[in-house]
Amino acid sequence: METSMTLEELNEMWAKDAKIDEAQLGHEAIKIPQLHNKYYTIYSKEALRMRKYKADLKELEHAKYEWYTGTMAEEDIKSRGWRPNPLKILRTDVNKYIESDKDVINLSLKIDYHMQIANYLEDIIRQINNRNFMIKAAIDWAKFCLLYTSDAADDLTR
Repeated sequence: METSMTLEELNEMWAKDAKIDEAQLGHEAIKIPQLHNKYYTIYSKEALRMRKYKADLKELEHAKYEWYTGTMAEEDIKSRGWRPNPLKILRTDVNKYIESDKDVINLSLKIDYHMQIANYLEDIIRQINNRNFMIKAAIDWAKFCLLYTSDAADDLTR
C-alpha cells in the first residue's frame, strides 16, 4: 500500500485549497467537483489503510496471545524476529500483557493517527459539499452591496 500523507501535509494542502477567491466566484464554483474528487480519493485510500491496519492488529493480537501462552510454533517465533517467551503467564492475565505489549500499542497508535486523518478528511469533504452555499452567499452579498452602493450613488446625484 502506498505511503499516506501526514496530518500536517494534509492540513497545508487544505489551507491552500480552502481559500475562495472572491473575485473569481464562478471559477471557484467550477472547482468544487475537482476538490471533492481530490479529497474523496485521499479519504478512500485512508479508509482502506485503516481497515488493513485494524486487520493487522487483530492478527498481531492473536499472534501475541499464542506467544504469551507458549502455543506459538518455534518457526513462527523466528519468522517474526521474536524470542521465545520466558514468562509463564496465567491465561487470565494474557490480555493484560497483550494490551501493554509495545508492538500492539504502536500499531494501535498508528490506527488512532490514521483515524484522525480520516476524520479530518470527512470534515473537509463536508466543507466542500457546503462550498456551493458559501459561494452563493458571497454572490448574493456582492449583489446586495452593489445594489446598495448603486442606490446610494443615485441618492447623491438627486
